[in-house]
Amino acid sequence: MSKHHFVHAKMPHFAHRSEVSISVIFRMKELFHFWRQNWQTPRQLAMLTGEELRDVGMTESQRMEELNKFFWEP
Repeated sequence: MSKHHFVHAKMPHFAHRSEVSISVIFRMKELFHFWRQNWQTPRQLAMLTGEELRDVGMTESQRMEELNKFFWEP
Protein backbone atom coordinates (compact mmCIF):
# COMPACT_ATOMS: atom_id res chain seq x y z
CA MET A 1 0.00 0.00 0.00
CA SER A 2 1.46 3.35 -0.97
CA LYS A 3 1.49 6.35 1.32
CA HIS A 4 -0.13 9.53 0.12
CA HIS A 5 1.50 12.78 0.97
CA PHE A 6 -0.95 15.59 1.15
CA VAL A 7 0.22 19.07 0.47
CA HIS A 8 -1.35 21.52 2.85
CA ALA A 9 -1.83 24.86 1.20
CA LYS A 10 -1.36 27.83 3.43
CA MET A 11 -4.31 30.12 3.76
CA PRO A 12 -3.53 33.70 2.77
CA HIS A 13 -3.33 36.03 5.75
CA PHE A 14 -6.50 37.88 4.70
CA ALA A 15 -8.55 34.67 4.71
CA HIS A 16 -8.32 34.36 8.49
CA ARG A 17 -10.93 36.48 10.19
CA SER A 18 -9.99 37.87 13.53
CA GLU A 19 -12.57 38.65 16.17
CA VAL A 20 -12.04 42.33 15.48
CA SER A 21 -12.91 42.03 11.79
CA ILE A 22 -15.97 39.92 12.59
CA SER A 23 -17.06 42.58 15.07
CA VAL A 24 -16.61 45.30 12.46
CA ILE A 25 -18.61 43.30 9.92
CA PHE A 26 -21.37 42.74 12.48
CA ARG A 27 -21.51 46.48 13.34
CA MET A 28 -21.64 47.41 9.64
CA LYS A 29 -24.50 44.97 9.15
CA GLU A 30 -26.36 46.52 12.10
CA LEU A 31 -25.74 50.01 10.75
CA PHE A 32 -27.08 49.15 7.29
CA HIS A 33 -30.14 47.53 8.88
CA PHE A 34 -30.72 50.69 10.95
CA TRP A 35 -30.41 52.91 7.85
CA ARG A 36 -32.74 50.69 5.84
CA GLN A 37 -35.34 50.79 8.58
CA ASN A 38 -35.02 54.57 8.83
CA TRP A 39 -35.39 54.83 5.07
CA GLN A 40 -38.61 52.75 5.02
CA THR A 41 -40.37 54.19 8.07
CA PRO A 42 -41.06 57.67 6.66
CA ARG A 43 -42.58 56.16 3.54
CA GLN A 44 -44.91 54.10 5.70
CA LEU A 45 -45.76 57.12 7.86
CA ALA A 46 -46.54 59.19 4.78
CA MET A 47 -49.18 56.67 3.70
CA LEU A 48 -51.11 56.72 6.99
CA THR A 49 -54.50 58.39 7.11
CA GLY A 50 -55.28 60.92 9.85
CA GLU A 51 -57.22 58.26 11.78
CA GLU A 52 -54.38 55.73 11.55
CA LEU A 53 -51.94 58.41 12.66
CA ARG A 54 -54.04 59.11 15.76
CA ASP A 55 -54.23 55.35 16.42
CA VAL A 56 -50.43 55.17 16.69
CA GLY A 57 -50.39 58.27 18.89
CA MET A 58 -48.79 60.76 16.51
CA THR A 59 -49.78 64.25 15.52
CA GLU A 60 -49.43 65.65 12.04
CA SER A 61 -46.54 67.86 13.17
CA GLN A 62 -44.71 64.82 14.62
CA ARG A 63 -45.21 63.03 11.32
CA MET A 64 -43.78 65.98 9.39
CA GLU A 65 -40.80 66.09 11.76
CA GLU A 66 -40.09 62.41 11.07
CA LEU A 67 -40.54 62.86 7.33
CA ASN A 68 -37.96 65.67 7.28
CA LYS A 69 -35.22 63.59 8.93
CA PHE A 70 -32.36 62.09 6.96
CA PHE A 71 -32.23 58.27 7.02
CA TRP A 72 -29.04 58.23 9.10
CA GLU A 73 -30.58 60.30 11.91
CA PRO A 74 -32.09 58.42 14.86
